[in-house]
Amino acid sequence: MALTDPNEARYKTRKLIAQPSQFIFGGQKPIFTIVLAFYTPIPKDSPMGKGWACAHTLLIDLPGTGKTALLNYASSAIQAKLGRIDGRPDYMPTDFTGREEKDTLTKTRTLLKGPLHCNIFFADEINRTPPKTQAPMLGAMEGGNVYMNIFNEIEKRIDSSPFPLYPISADPNETRMYFIVIATMNPIEFEGTYPLSEAQKERFTISCDMGVPTREEEDMIRPENVMGKRVEVVMNLGEVLDIQEMVKKVKLSKDAYELKMRYVENSWPYSRDNTRFGGLRERHAKKDLAKFINEFVTSGCSRRRHYHMIMAAKSHRLLSLFLESDQPIENLDNIVATVDDMKAIAPLTMEHVIRLEPRSLGENITEKDVVRKIIEDTEVL
Repeated sequence: MALTDPNEARYKTRKLIAQPSQFIFGGQKPIFTIVLAFYTPIPKDSPMGKGWACAHTLLIDLPGTGKTALLNYASSAIQAKLGRIDGRPDYMPTDFTGREEKDTLTKTRTLLKGPLHCNIFFADEINRTPPKTQAPMLGAMEGGNVYMNIFNEIEKRIDSSPFPLYPISADPNETRMYFIVIATMNPIEFEGTYPLSEAQKERFTISCDMGVPTREEEDMIRPENVMGKRVEVVMNLGEVLDIQEMVKKVKLSKDAYELKMRYVENSWPYSRDNTRFGGLRERHAKKDLAKFINEFVTSGCSRRRHYHMIMAAKSHRLLSLFLESDQPIENLDNIVATVDDMKAIAPLTMEHVIRLEPRSLGENITEKDVVRKIIEDTEVL
Protein backbone atom coordinates (compact mmCIF):
# COMPACT_ATOMS: atom_id res chain seq x y z
CA MET A 1 0.00 0.00 0.00
CA ALA A 2 1.10 3.53 -0.73
CA LEU A 3 2.43 5.63 2.11
CA THR A 4 0.21 8.72 1.97
CA ASP A 5 0.00 9.75 5.63
CA PRO A 6 2.87 12.12 6.55
CA ASN A 7 2.43 11.21 10.21
CA GLU A 8 3.13 7.55 9.42
CA ALA A 9 6.07 8.68 7.31
CA ARG A 10 7.37 10.57 10.35
CA TYR A 11 7.19 7.40 12.47
CA LYS A 12 9.03 5.33 9.85
CA THR A 13 11.66 8.04 9.36
CA ARG A 14 12.47 8.12 13.05
CA LYS A 15 12.87 4.34 13.05
CA LEU A 16 15.10 4.57 9.98
CA ILE A 17 17.40 7.11 11.64
CA ALA A 18 17.49 5.02 14.81
CA GLN A 19 19.08 2.04 13.03
CA PRO A 20 22.57 3.46 12.30
CA SER A 21 22.37 5.53 15.51
CA GLN A 22 22.79 2.28 17.47
CA PHE A 23 26.33 1.96 16.15
CA ILE A 24 27.45 5.47 15.09
CA PHE A 25 27.98 7.69 18.11
CA GLY A 26 28.10 11.43 17.51
CA GLY A 27 27.01 10.97 13.92
CA GLN A 28 23.55 12.53 13.95
CA LYS A 29 24.44 15.07 11.25
CA PRO A 30 25.77 12.56 8.67
CA ILE A 31 22.91 10.14 9.47
CA PHE A 32 20.45 12.99 8.84
CA THR A 33 22.27 13.79 5.59
CA ILE A 34 22.12 10.22 4.26
CA VAL A 35 18.38 9.99 4.96
CA LEU A 36 17.99 13.42 3.35
CA ALA A 37 19.66 11.98 0.24
CA PHE A 38 17.31 8.98 0.19
CA TYR A 39 14.29 11.32 0.31
CA THR A 40 15.42 13.97 -2.20
CA PRO A 41 14.14 13.69 -5.81
CA ILE A 42 16.28 15.47 -8.39
CA PRO A 43 15.24 16.50 -11.94
CA LYS A 44 17.40 14.80 -14.57
CA ASP A 45 17.59 14.65 -18.34
CA SER A 46 15.83 11.85 -20.18
CA PRO A 47 15.46 11.26 -23.94
CA MET A 48 12.01 12.88 -24.13
CA GLY A 49 12.35 15.55 -21.42
CA LYS A 50 13.03 15.83 -17.71
CA GLY A 51 12.52 12.92 -15.35
CA TRP A 52 13.23 12.26 -11.69
CA ALA A 53 16.37 10.76 -10.19
CA CYS A 54 17.90 10.42 -6.72
CA ALA A 55 20.35 12.61 -4.84
CA HIS A 56 23.67 10.82 -5.28
CA THR A 57 25.93 11.40 -2.29
CA LEU A 58 29.67 11.63 -1.71
CA LEU A 59 30.98 11.01 1.83
CA ILE A 60 34.50 12.39 2.28
CA ASP A 61 36.43 11.92 5.52
CA LEU A 62 39.46 10.37 7.15
CA PRO A 63 39.85 6.59 7.61
CA GLY A 64 38.21 5.07 10.67
CA THR A 65 35.51 7.71 11.09
CA GLY A 66 32.61 5.33 10.32
CA LYS A 67 31.82 6.19 6.68
CA THR A 68 31.43 2.60 5.55
CA ALA A 69 29.58 1.56 8.70
CA LEU A 70 27.08 4.41 8.34
CA LEU A 71 26.26 3.56 4.75
CA ASN A 72 26.00 -0.15 5.49
CA TYR A 73 23.56 0.31 8.37
CA ALA A 74 21.46 3.04 6.71
CA SER A 75 21.14 1.06 3.46
CA SER A 76 20.36 -2.21 5.24
CA ALA A 77 17.42 -0.58 7.03
CA ILE A 78 15.66 -0.18 3.67
CA GLN A 79 14.32 -3.21 1.81
CA ALA A 80 16.16 -2.84 -1.47
CA LYS A 81 18.56 -4.54 -3.84
CA LEU A 82 22.02 -3.46 -2.72
CA GLY A 83 25.16 -3.38 -4.85
CA ARG A 84 28.66 -2.73 -3.60
CA ILE A 85 32.23 -2.43 -4.78
CA ASP A 86 35.37 -1.82 -2.73
CA GLY A 87 37.64 0.43 -4.78
CA ARG A 88 40.69 -1.28 -6.32
CA PRO A 89 43.01 -0.06 -9.07
CA ASP A 90 42.74 -3.34 -11.02
CA TYR A 91 38.97 -3.12 -11.51
CA MET A 92 37.65 -3.08 -15.08
CA PRO A 93 34.35 -1.53 -16.27
CA THR A 94 32.79 -4.98 -16.55
CA ASP A 95 33.37 -5.47 -12.82
CA PHE A 96 30.71 -2.76 -12.40
CA THR A 97 28.35 -3.49 -15.27
CA GLY A 98 28.68 -7.23 -15.73
CA ARG A 99 29.32 -9.02 -19.02
CA GLU A 100 28.05 -11.55 -21.51
CA GLU A 101 29.69 -14.98 -21.47
CA LYS A 102 29.52 -17.75 -24.07
CA ASP A 103 29.69 -21.44 -23.24
CA THR A 104 32.23 -22.93 -25.66
CA LEU A 105 30.47 -26.31 -25.72
CA THR A 106 26.77 -25.41 -25.94
CA LYS A 107 27.30 -21.99 -27.61
CA THR A 108 24.81 -20.62 -25.07
CA ARG A 109 25.23 -16.96 -24.15
CA THR A 110 24.61 -15.92 -20.57
CA LEU A 111 24.25 -12.35 -19.33
CA LEU A 112 25.96 -11.85 -15.97
CA LYS A 113 24.81 -8.56 -14.45
CA GLY A 114 27.27 -6.71 -12.23
CA PRO A 115 26.72 -4.94 -8.90
CA LEU A 116 25.69 -1.70 -10.64
CA HIS A 117 22.31 -3.30 -11.44
CA CYS A 118 20.74 -2.42 -8.09
CA ASN A 119 18.72 0.18 -6.18
CA ILE A 120 21.38 1.40 -3.75
CA PHE A 121 24.93 1.26 -5.08
CA PHE A 122 27.63 1.66 -2.42
CA ALA A 123 31.00 2.59 -3.92
CA ASP A 124 33.54 2.38 -1.11
CA GLU A 125 36.81 4.28 -1.74
CA ILE A 126 35.65 5.23 -5.23
CA ASN A 127 38.85 7.19 -5.90
CA ARG A 128 40.86 3.95 -5.84
CA THR A 129 39.24 2.80 -9.10
CA PRO A 130 40.66 4.13 -12.40
CA PRO A 131 38.64 6.62 -14.49
CA LYS A 132 37.69 4.03 -17.15
CA THR A 133 36.10 1.97 -14.38
CA GLN A 134 34.38 4.95 -12.75
CA ALA A 135 32.82 5.87 -16.11
CA PRO A 136 29.97 3.29 -16.14
CA MET A 137 28.89 4.36 -12.65
CA LEU A 138 28.99 8.05 -13.55
CA GLY A 139 27.06 7.34 -16.74
CA ALA A 140 24.41 5.46 -14.79
CA MET A 141 24.11 8.34 -12.31
CA GLU A 142 23.37 10.81 -15.09
CA GLY A 143 21.54 8.72 -17.66
CA GLY A 144 19.68 6.20 -15.53
CA ASN A 145 20.94 3.27 -17.62
CA VAL A 146 23.77 0.75 -17.50
CA TYR A 147 25.25 0.05 -20.93
CA MET A 148 26.54 -3.47 -21.60
CA ASN A 149 28.09 -4.96 -24.73
CA ILE A 150 25.69 -7.66 -26.00
CA PHE A 151 26.21 -9.86 -29.07
CA ASN A 152 23.57 -9.30 -31.75
CA GLU A 153 22.85 -12.78 -33.16
CA ILE A 154 20.96 -11.47 -36.19
CA GLU A 155 23.48 -8.91 -37.41
CA LYS A 156 26.49 -10.73 -35.95
CA ARG A 157 27.89 -7.73 -34.13
CA ILE A 158 28.33 -6.40 -30.61
CA ASP A 159 25.81 -3.72 -29.59
CA SER A 160 25.98 -1.42 -26.61
CA SER A 161 22.60 -2.07 -25.01
CA PRO A 162 21.03 0.06 -22.23
CA PHE A 163 19.55 -1.57 -19.14
CA PRO A 164 17.30 0.77 -17.09
CA LEU A 165 18.03 1.35 -13.41
CA TYR A 166 16.31 -0.12 -11.42
CA PRO A 167 12.81 -1.46 -10.49
CA ILE A 168 11.95 -1.28 -6.80
CA SER A 169 10.76 -4.90 -6.70
CA ALA A 170 11.00 -8.16 -8.61
CA ASP A 171 7.42 -7.81 -9.87
CA PRO A 172 7.65 -7.91 -13.70
CA ASN A 173 4.88 -5.28 -13.87
CA GLU A 174 6.75 -2.86 -11.63
CA THR A 175 7.39 0.47 -13.33
CA ARG A 176 8.71 2.58 -10.45
CA MET A 177 12.49 2.93 -10.46
CA TYR A 178 14.96 3.84 -7.74
CA PHE A 179 18.72 4.13 -8.14
CA ILE A 180 21.09 6.04 -5.88
CA VAL A 181 24.88 6.03 -5.64
CA ILE A 182 26.50 6.60 -2.26
CA ALA A 183 30.28 6.81 -2.52
CA THR A 184 33.05 7.30 0.02
CA MET A 185 36.39 8.93 -0.58
CA ASN A 186 39.56 9.19 1.51
CA PRO A 187 40.93 12.76 1.24
CA ILE A 188 44.44 12.19 2.62
CA GLU A 189 45.91 9.36 0.52
CA PHE A 190 47.13 10.07 -3.01
CA GLU A 191 49.26 7.04 -3.89
CA GLY A 192 47.26 4.57 -5.94
CA THR A 193 44.23 6.86 -6.19
CA TYR A 194 42.37 8.50 -9.09
CA PRO A 195 40.62 11.61 -7.74
CA LEU A 196 37.23 12.46 -9.19
CA SER A 197 37.33 15.36 -11.61
CA GLU A 198 35.27 18.49 -11.04
CA ALA A 199 32.88 17.39 -13.79
CA GLN A 200 32.40 14.01 -12.10
CA LYS A 201 31.75 15.61 -8.72
CA GLU A 202 29.03 17.73 -10.33
CA ARG A 203 26.91 14.59 -10.71
CA PHE A 204 26.66 14.23 -6.94
CA THR A 205 23.92 16.25 -5.29
CA ILE A 206 25.31 16.09 -1.77
CA SER A 207 28.69 15.79 -0.10
CA CYS A 208 29.41 15.65 3.60
CA ASP A 209 31.83 14.43 6.23
CA MET A 210 31.33 12.52 9.47
CA GLY A 211 32.01 15.48 11.75
CA VAL A 212 33.72 15.30 15.13
CA PRO A 213 31.92 13.71 18.11
CA THR A 214 31.99 15.27 21.54
CA ARG A 215 34.19 13.66 24.17
CA GLU A 216 31.13 12.08 25.80
CA GLU A 217 29.97 10.66 22.45
CA GLU A 218 33.44 9.32 21.69
CA ASP A 219 33.53 7.66 25.09
CA MET A 220 30.47 5.64 24.00
CA ILE A 221 32.58 3.82 21.38
CA ARG A 222 32.97 0.59 23.33
CA PRO A 223 32.33 -3.06 22.34
CA GLU A 224 29.62 -3.50 24.96
CA ASN A 225 27.61 -0.65 23.42
CA VAL A 226 27.40 -2.18 19.96
CA MET A 227 27.68 -5.96 20.21
CA GLY A 228 24.43 -7.92 20.00
CA LYS A 229 22.49 -5.17 18.24
CA ARG A 230 20.99 -5.69 14.79
CA VAL A 231 19.67 -3.41 12.08
CA GLU A 232 15.93 -3.70 11.54
CA VAL A 233 14.40 -3.28 8.07
CA VAL A 234 11.90 -0.49 8.65
CA MET A 235 10.97 0.72 5.16
CA ASN A 236 10.74 -0.40 1.54
CA LEU A 237 11.62 1.57 -1.57
CA GLY A 238 7.97 2.12 -2.47
CA GLU A 239 7.59 4.02 0.79
CA VAL A 240 10.79 5.99 0.11
CA LEU A 241 9.36 7.04 -3.27
CA ASP A 242 6.08 7.96 -1.56
CA ILE A 243 8.02 10.27 0.75
CA GLN A 244 9.75 11.76 -2.30
CA GLU A 245 6.27 12.58 -3.60
CA MET A 246 5.61 14.38 -0.32
CA VAL A 247 8.82 16.37 -0.80
CA LYS A 248 7.61 17.52 -4.22
CA LYS A 249 4.53 19.06 -2.58
CA VAL A 250 6.59 21.22 -0.21
CA LYS A 251 6.73 24.87 -1.24
CA LEU A 252 9.85 27.05 -1.30
CA SER A 253 9.50 30.61 -0.09
CA LYS A 254 10.25 33.54 -2.40
CA ASP A 255 13.08 34.64 -0.10
CA ALA A 256 14.62 31.15 -0.22
CA TYR A 257 14.52 31.19 -4.03
CA GLU A 258 16.27 34.55 -4.05
CA LEU A 259 18.89 33.42 -1.55
CA LYS A 260 19.63 30.37 -3.69
CA MET A 261 20.18 32.67 -6.68
CA ARG A 262 22.56 34.83 -4.66
CA TYR A 263 24.56 31.86 -3.41
CA VAL A 264 25.09 30.58 -6.95
CA GLU A 265 25.99 34.03 -8.31
CA ASN A 266 28.34 34.80 -5.44
CA SER A 267 30.20 31.51 -5.92
CA TRP A 268 31.65 32.81 -9.20
CA PRO A 269 34.49 35.32 -9.64
CA TYR A 270 33.49 38.71 -11.06
CA SER A 271 35.85 38.09 -13.98
CA ARG A 272 33.46 35.39 -15.25
CA ASP A 273 30.38 37.62 -15.37
CA ASN A 274 31.08 38.93 -18.86
CA THR A 275 31.40 35.41 -20.30
CA ARG A 276 28.57 33.81 -18.30
CA PHE A 277 26.02 36.62 -18.12
CA GLY A 278 26.99 39.07 -20.88
CA GLY A 279 27.90 41.78 -18.39
CA LEU A 280 28.44 42.44 -14.72
CA ARG A 281 25.59 41.50 -12.42
CA GLU A 282 24.72 43.19 -9.19
CA ARG A 283 26.05 41.10 -6.30
CA HIS A 284 24.09 41.10 -3.06
CA ALA A 285 27.03 40.55 -0.74
CA LYS A 286 29.62 42.29 1.37
CA LYS A 287 32.42 43.87 -0.66
CA ASP A 288 35.20 41.70 0.75
CA LEU A 289 33.41 38.56 -0.48
CA ALA A 290 33.99 39.56 -4.09
CA LYS A 291 37.69 40.07 -3.42
CA PHE A 292 37.92 36.72 -1.64
CA ILE A 293 36.12 34.83 -4.44
CA ASN A 294 38.19 36.52 -7.17
CA GLU A 295 41.39 35.58 -5.38
CA PHE A 296 40.73 31.96 -4.47
CA VAL A 297 37.94 30.55 -6.69
CA THR A 298 38.30 29.40 -10.31
CA SER A 299 34.71 28.35 -10.87
CA GLY A 300 31.55 28.11 -8.79
CA CYS A 301 28.19 26.38 -8.97
CA SER A 302 26.78 25.32 -12.33
CA ARG A 303 23.23 25.96 -13.48
CA ARG A 304 22.37 22.40 -12.54
CA ARG A 305 22.92 23.33 -8.88
CA HIS A 306 19.63 25.23 -8.91
CA TYR A 307 17.71 21.96 -9.23
CA HIS A 308 19.78 20.29 -6.53
CA MET A 309 19.51 23.16 -4.04
CA ILE A 310 15.77 23.64 -4.50
CA MET A 311 14.88 20.00 -3.95
CA ALA A 312 17.38 19.52 -1.12
CA ALA A 313 15.90 22.53 0.71
CA LYS A 314 12.38 21.10 0.34
CA SER A 315 13.53 17.70 1.58
CA HIS A 316 15.35 19.36 4.49
CA ARG A 317 12.16 21.15 5.57
CA LEU A 318 10.07 17.95 5.52
CA LEU A 319 12.72 15.81 7.24
CA SER A 320 13.26 18.47 9.92
CA LEU A 321 9.50 18.56 10.50
CA PHE A 322 9.46 14.78 10.90
CA LEU A 323 12.22 14.86 13.52
CA GLU A 324 11.67 18.08 15.45
CA SER A 325 7.91 18.22 15.92
CA ASP A 326 5.24 15.88 17.24
CA GLN A 327 2.37 18.06 16.04
CA PRO A 328 0.07 16.22 13.59
CA ILE A 329 0.72 17.15 9.96
CA GLU A 330 -2.62 17.98 8.39
CA ASN A 331 -1.71 19.28 4.95
CA LEU A 332 1.58 19.02 3.06
CA ASP A 333 0.60 22.01 0.91
CA ASN A 334 1.04 24.26 3.95
CA ILE A 335 4.70 23.27 4.47
CA VAL A 336 7.11 25.93 3.20
CA ALA A 337 10.90 25.64 3.04
CA THR A 338 12.50 28.87 4.22
CA VAL A 339 15.76 30.77 4.13
CA ASP A 340 16.99 28.67 7.07
CA ASP A 341 16.55 25.48 5.05
CA MET A 342 18.49 26.98 2.15
CA LYS A 343 21.30 27.99 4.50
CA ALA A 344 21.36 24.48 5.98
CA ILE A 345 21.71 22.66 2.65
CA ALA A 346 24.10 25.13 1.00
CA PRO A 347 27.28 23.47 2.38
CA LEU A 348 25.97 20.01 1.45
CA THR A 349 25.20 20.94 -2.14
CA MET A 350 27.95 23.49 -2.91
CA GLU A 351 31.23 22.43 -1.29
CA HIS A 352 32.15 19.61 -3.66
CA VAL A 353 31.56 21.64 -6.85
CA ILE A 354 33.61 24.72 -5.92
CA ARG A 355 36.91 24.73 -7.84
CA LEU A 356 39.80 26.58 -6.19
CA GLU A 357 42.80 28.47 -7.54
CA PRO A 358 46.19 26.79 -6.87
CA ARG A 359 47.14 29.68 -4.56
CA SER A 360 44.45 28.56 -2.11
CA LEU A 361 46.75 25.71 -1.04
CA GLY A 362 49.39 28.15 0.15
CA GLU A 363 46.80 30.15 2.07
CA ASN A 364 45.24 26.99 3.54
CA ILE A 365 41.85 27.88 2.05
CA THR A 366 39.43 24.98 1.45
CA GLU A 367 36.06 24.61 -0.25
CA LYS A 368 34.47 24.60 3.20
CA ASP A 369 36.00 28.00 3.92
CA VAL A 370 34.69 29.39 0.64
CA VAL A 371 31.11 28.19 1.14
CA ARG A 372 31.13 29.32 4.77
CA LYS A 373 32.15 32.82 3.68
CA ILE A 374 29.52 32.88 0.91
CA ILE A 375 26.83 32.02 3.46
CA GLU A 376 28.11 34.56 6.00
CA ASP A 377 28.62 37.45 3.55
CA THR A 378 25.64 37.05 1.24
CA GLU A 379 22.86 39.49 2.02
CA VAL A 380 19.56 37.95 3.07
CA LEU A 381 16.24 39.64 2.29
